[in-house]
Amino acid sequence: MDKLEFRAFFYALGDYSRFSILRFLANGDLSVNEIAAATGIEQSNVSHHLQCLLNCGFVSVRKEGKKHIYVINTAVKQTVNSIANHIEAYKKQIISCNIANRAYILKVTKWKNSST
Repeated sequence: MDKLEFRAFFYALGDYSRFSILRFLANGDLSVNEIAAATGIEQSNVSHHLQCLLNCGFVSVRKEGKKHIYVINTAVKQTVNSIANHIEAYKKQIISCNIANRAYILKVTKWKNSST
């Protein structure tokens, strides 16, 4: 594994919307419209996120008539469930991590300042 692979993996998995999509897919196969309804994410954004997840091998797609049904990769399903369980079990420590939160705040502040 090199740095590029590592960064690409966590970029794809680290987006809240993509992670939410994966969490819903962990409960069963869904179409784009079903994912949009479940997550509250606009259909066009769901399609964009699914393209990333598909390209990274996190999900696969099958056709049922005119519908595209998305299926989570079994290993990714286990990873997503493990991450969600870890976040739930350690949420107080995660939220109080000054190093991670400081880095996040700096990133968001930098992004806000560059978009104005």
